[in-house]
Amino acid sequence: DASGNEYLTSTLVKNFPKDTSVVVIDPPRKGCSVEFLEQLFSFGPARIVYMSCDPATQARDTESIVDAGYSLTSIQPFDLFPQTRHIESLIIFEKDSN
Repeated sequence: DASGNEYLTSTLVKNFPKDTSVVVIDPPRKGCSVEFLEQLFSFGPARIVYMSCDPATQARDTESIVDAGYSLTSIQPFDLFPQTRHIESLIIFEKDSN
């Protein structure tokens, strides 16, 4: 319900320690919505771990994440489906210290 969502965003999220927080995301093939990314950036976690099944949408979202003040620190593809065109890709971002 709406009051539960308000409590979550107004109390829990605001009091969460951003400087030590890690957000793990694994969006659908279409990637992250603009609304989700805006919420993520306003929270401002220290680290973002982004798993994706579509490198194209992950690359699109990476541009937004870097523009929001994060650095790409690690990237690792995973071939979990041998002999198919499907791969998973993991990127770790760290919030810039400036």
